[in-house]
Amino acid sequence: MAMSTILRGQACLLQPRVRLPSYGYRRRCRERGGSLHRSAAHERICYKAVTLKGRKGCIRCRASVADSVAVVVEPAGNNGRCLYAGVDISAPVDVIWGALTDYDGLGDFIPGLAENRCLARREQGAQLLQVGEQEIAFGAKFRARVVLDIQEFWTGMPGRSSNGRSHTNGGRPLEEPHIQPRSPLRTQPRDIAFSATEGDFQVFRGVWRIQEGERDSDSSRLSYALFVRPQLWLPVRLVQGRIENEIKNNLAAVRRHTEGLYVRRGAGSRS
Repeated sequence: MAMSTILRGQACLLQPRVRLPSYGYRRRCRERGGSLHRSAAHERICYKAVTLKGRKGCIRCRASVADSVAVVVEPAGNNGRCLYAGVDISAPVDVIWGALTDYDGLGDFIPGLAENRCLARREQGAQLLQVGEQEIAFGAKFRARVVLDIQEFWTGMPGRSSNGRSHTNGGRPLEEPHIQPRSPLRTQPRDIAFSATEGDFQVFRGVWRIQEGERDSDSSRLSYALFVRPQLWLPVRLVQGRIENEIKNNLAAVRRHTEGLYVRRGAGSRS
């Protein structure tokens, strides 16, 4: 008998092979919002990535999810940029809030985090050390380190604005834009604000905003806003594209992770 023969779904260790079950139709990919795989070959690639390599879907599936997230970029003067993004999630607000405030576990599902440590916790926030890492080319990597001060606002940030415009202090513009997410919803938000107290940026601060969807309580809108200004020696245009991609990947990862959590909790409650 050939060493590669598969017996009862288990391959010989000397020549591991993967054989997909025979389907009369292509399965839906959980990494692409429930849409069909593009082909049987695509399904096989994704199946191997998840089953054998322990990944969160194949590169094509993960890229498809990230590509569905639009990022708006606006110049902010003095080597700065404001970035806005949002994504609809098929999970309740509590599930998303719980995932984003599990500060020790962010590195488990947020891509590009080479290091994530919770340095201190307090009643409504925390202090985090995060090191982001992206591959550039030929094995080179771009790294950025920040220490973030986190504040939680269960009923939204005070003086919030739904259109993302900068706020004023006594009629005078703030020294730096107090950026706010842009959301089409008017439902009560929960906000997680962050600001870098040290690291590789002059300014790095923003807000995660979670709102209940207008359809039902099992859907939500996650909005994101970031104001970033690199150090003087680094023109922002050189890192803008990488920051945009990071935002897309992060929002897609939060959606994938929280929708999976919600599905598993539902399955557990029915068993």
